Amino acid sequence: MQVGMTIFCQNAEDWDRYEAEERGETVARSPRIPDRQIFMEEIELVKDADALGFDTVWTVEHHFTPYTMVTNPLQLLTYLAGVTKNVDLGSMVVVLPWHNPVRVAEDVVMLDSLLGDRRLKLGVGRGLGRREFAGMNVDQNESRGRFDESLFILRELLSKGEIHGHEGEFYQIEHLRLRPQLERDLTDLLYCAAGSPDTNERIAKTGVKAMIVPNQGLEASLAGFKSYSEIRRAEGYGPVDSRLAIWTYCAESESEAEEGRDEYMTGYADTALRHYELMSGHLAKTKGYEGYAGMADALHKDAIAASMVSGHPCGTPESIIEQARGLAEAFGTSEITFVFRYGGMSKEKAQKSMNLFAREVLPVLQELDPKPL
Repeated sequence: MQVGMTIFCQNAEDWDRYEAEERGETVARSPRIPDRQIFMEEIELVKDADALGFDTVWTVEHHFTPYTMVTNPLQLLTYLAGVTKNVDLGSMVVVLPWHNPVRVAEDVVMLDSLLGDRRLKLGVGRGLGRREFAGMNVDQNESRGRFDESLFILRELLSKGEIHGHEGEFYQIEHLRLRPQLERDLTDLLYCAAGSPDTNERIAKTGVKAMIVPNQGLEASLAGFKSYSEIRRAEGYGPVDSRLAIWTYCAESESEAEEGRDEYMTGYADTALRHYELMSGHLAKTKGYEGYAGMADALHKDAIAASMVSGHPCGTPESIIEQARGLAEAFGTSEITFVFRYGGMSKEKAQKSMNLFAREVLPVLQELDPKPL
C-alpha cells in the first residue's frame, strides 16, 4: 500500500479577523501570520516527506478564506515537482465547475510530461463552498451539470488526447487536440471525490474510481463508499481500489497524542464548519446539495464537528498502525494519505509528529496490501 502526506496551507487562527472583515468591521489589514509564511512552512514539510520515504504528496483546492489557500493545486504540484525527487504527486481535488476542463487536461498532460518516472494522480470534485462559487461567478445550482460535462470532456482528452463534435450545455468543442501529445491513456490516474450519494452513484455508473476525503466522518464515508461499490458492481465493473485521506497526530505517549488531537483536530473541524457554512441553511435551497443539508438538519454544530474528526488515527505509533490497518482493510484502499498539519498546529509540532510516523509507522503501512472492494 502506498502512503502519502497532504498539505493544506491553512491560516487557521485568522478566522476571527476574516469573519469580522467579512461583516464589514474594521480590522487589521493582514493576519498575524502572513499567508506566504504558511506556504513556505508547508513546502518544508513536503521536502521532509520526500526525504523520509513517503510515496506521495497531495494538496487541495480552495479559495478566498483561511480554510486552505491553495487556489490551483496543479500549479502548486508543479512547483513541488521541482523541489522533490522521489514522491508521486496528487490533487485532492481539482474542483471542475470552477475550471475550463480543457485547461485542466492541458495542465495535467504538461505536468505528467515533466514528471519523468514519477506519476500524477488527479483527484477531481464538484465543490461545496458557497463563498467559492460566488467568488468564481459560478451558479452553485449548476455545479452538477458543470461537473458531469467537465468530467466527460476531461476523460475524453486524457484517454485520446482529442475531442470532436462536443455540443454540451456549457461547452461546445468542434475539433481539439492536446499538446503536448499523450504518450499513453491517462484516465487510470483519475479519481473523483466521493462526498455525496448523488456523486457516488454517478461516478460508480461510469466506472470512475473513488477518492474518499471524509467531510461527514469516516463511518458515513465508509457507508457511502460501500454503496458506490455495490452500484459499480451492478453496472458490471470489477473490484476497485480507492484513495483515502485521513488526519493523524503521532506522539510518543497516548496522553500527548490525545492532547494534540483535542486541540488541533477540534480546531480543524471548526475551520471546516466556518468555511463550508454548514449551519447556515443555504444548502437546503441549493440544487444537488440536499444530502449535506440533511446532515446539518439532523445534527447540531458540536455533533457535526465531532463526526468530522472521529475515527482518525491519533496516538502512539503502535496505536496508529492498528487504526490505519483497520481503515485500509475496511475501505479496500491502495493508498492512504495523511494530513499532519491542521487546525493551527505549528510547523515544529507537525514535523515532530511526521518524523515519528515516518520512522515507526510508515514502513509497516507500506507493507500492507488490502483487497479492493
